[in-house]
Amino acid sequence: MTGREDLPTRVVSALVGAALLLFVLWAGVVLILPTLVLVLLLGALELKEMLARRGIRLNLPLLLVGGVGVYLFSLPTLYWHFPQVPWREVALGLFLMASFSYELLKGADIPRFAFTLFAFLYLPWSLGYVLLLRETPDGTLGLWTLSLPIVASFATDIGAYFAGRAFGRRKLAPEISPGKTLEGSLGGILVSFLALVAYTGWVREVFPFGLLELWLFSLLLSLAAQLGDLAESMLKRFAGVKDSGRFLPGHGGLLDRIDSLLFTFPLTYFLVVLFT
Repeated sequence: MTGREDLPTRVVSALVGAALLLFVLWAGVVLILPTLVLVLLLGALELKEMLARRGIRLNLPLLLVGGVGVYLFSLPTLYWHFPQVPWREVALGLFLMASFSYELLKGADIPRFAFTLFAFLYLPWSLGYVLLLRETPDGTLGLWTLSLPIVASFATDIGAYFAGRAFGRRKLAPEISPGKTLEGSLGGILVSFLALVAYTGWVREVFPFGLLELWLFSLLLSLAAQLGDLAESMLKRFAGVKDSGRFLPGHGGLLDRIDSLLFTFPLTYFLVVLFT
C-alpha cells in the first residue's frame, strides 16, 4: 500500500471500501459480475500505463475480452450443470491460443505476449474466483467465507502500518519496497490472526471449519495478503512509479487498493474446497 496517506484518511478509506465491497458481495452475481468488469477495465488501464513506461505494450483489447470470458466461465451455474468441464482452464486455453494467434499475425512481439498473459493471470483470472467462492459450497456459506479474505487483508494492512511505525527497524525487502519492515510484517500477521480469530469466534456457528483450520486460514491469508502487497510493489518498482494510478485523489491507484485481495481471494477458494 502507499504510505503517504494520513491515518484518518487510511481508516476512512478502508472502512468505506470494505462496506462497498461487502454490499456488492452480499448482492451476489448480479452486482459482482459488472463490478469485476469495471475493476478489470480500470486495473488493466493502470497496468497498461505502468508497463508503457518501460516501453512494453499491453494488448488491452484482447485482455479485456479474455478477462470477461474468464468471468463468464467462472459463473457457478456452469459448474452446477456441467461439473465435468474445467471451465476456467478452457478459458485460459482459449486466451493462450488467441494471444499466440494475434502475435503470429501482428509481428511476434514477445514482451507484449508475455505481459498480456501475465496481466490476464494477475487480474481477471484471480478475481474470477470471487464468482465461484460466492456460491461455494452454497450461497449462504459462500458469503461468509468471502468475508474472511477481506478481514484478513484489511487487518494485515492496519497491523503492518502500526507495527511498522512503532517498531520497524529491519527492512523486509529493501530492493522492492524500502518502506516495509520485518517488524511491520510480523505485526500484520499478528493483527490479522487476532482479527480473524475474534471474527470467526463471534460468528463461529456459521463456519464448518475446526478451530485449528480457522487458525491455519488466518495465518495463510495474512501471508498471502502481504505477498500480494509486495508483488504489486515489485511491479511499481519495475515501472518506476510510486502509485499504480490515481483511482482516488491522494489514495493511489485501484491496484494499490486491491493488491492483497488478488492473492487472498484465490487462496480462500482453494482452502474452502480443501476443507469442506
